[in-house]
Amino acid sequence: MALLPVLAALVVAAAACASSAPKAAPPSTTLPPPPVSITPSPANGAQGVALNAPLALQVRNGTITSVVVRSATGPGPTGQVSSTGKAWVAAGNFVPNTAYAAEARITDTRGHLVTRRWHFVTGAPATALHTTLNVGDGGVYGVGMPIIVDLNSPVSADRHAALQKRLTVTAPAGVVGGWHWVGDSELHWRPQVFWPAHAKVSLKIDFAGFDAGHGVWGVDGRTVNFAIGDSHISIVDVNTHTMTVTQNGAAIRTLPVSTGRDQYPTKGGIHVVNEKSQSVTMDSATVGIPRDSPDGYYETVLWDVRISNSGEFVHAAPWSTGAQGNSNVSHGCVNVAPADAEWFYNFSNTGDVVQVNNSPVQLDPWNGYGDWQLPWSQWTTT
Repeated sequence: MALLPVLAALVVAAAACASSAPKAAPPSTTLPPPPVSITPSPANGAQGVALNAPLALQVRNGTITSVVVRSATGPGPTGQVSSTGKAWVAAGNFVPNTAYAAEARITDTRGHLVTRRWHFVTGAPATALHTTLNVGDGGVYGVGMPIIVDLNSPVSADRHAALQKRLTVTAPAGVVGGWHWVGDSELHWRPQVFWPAHAKVSLKIDFAGFDAGHGVWGVDGRTVNFAIGDSHISIVDVNTHTMTVTQNGAAIRTLPVSTGRDQYPTKGGIHVVNEKSQSVTMDSATVGIPRDSPDGYYETVLWDVRISNSGEFVHAAPWSTGAQGNSNVSHGCVNVAPADAEWFYNFSNTGDVVQVNNSPVQLDPWNGYGDWQLPWSQWTTT
């Protein structure tokens, strides 16, 4: 009978030993997700990238959340992510000779956000498109002043509209204006009517990265601010031989003048002052009149206010004071007495208006600043 407790204890001990050792977990067969990889275009570290090269990104093992491209001067081209989230393509062109850095944010297959970066440098254009302006920053001009943008290389007609979008004129409320192309390398902007006196105007040029075609690329980016001064409008009447000078709508002086004789009439229409000089050597040979002919001349003339590029000035003419106020004897200029010429010279600003009435011939729109000779309906058609 005494053996029973011993056997019971052995059974308990055996059971305790069997339950004290847990089973080992089987080895895991789960692999980590593949890492995100990208294929950028241009490739990372690329140099001399063509300015019209595509800018794109392909992604594996993830979806694109965002892509940002920047240069040292500001944001670069922007783009859109495809519907699958696996690709991104940019719109717009590069700026020449510029280092770009791009950063993509990508969600991997586990839902984690990762960042990938790449960089590249663009090359130089075959020809850089530059601009020359007839207005300067901080300048003050008359109410007839057009804005003229001269391009150093022509732009084909199919690119005109795109280039205009890179030019922004900011003017006072109510001023309506527009651009007009003169050939393929010159643009003019003017209001529909003369500028209001004392207007503040700005021109913003954003040509950087503009593809003008044929290897020509824009590089300019600048803003020019200028102002309009008092309204100076002078009315020359060929028939009455007078010039009435107005300031801000009020007549302040009426000067006797002599305009062009029948053979060389002063051109009619709206002229705009484009430069002044206290002394000009006038040579008839430059306008097709031989110096040694009866109508020839070669003379130093004082107090010269140029109103066209074909040789028309308002200037001092001491030799014609007897004709001023009663007859037309000049070669096309507006002759005034020396004292009157000096006063008008000091009064005038670039951009002031000199309108010639009752002439048998008209000023060509592209003769100097003859922009106002083109009707508004024609101005806005190109």
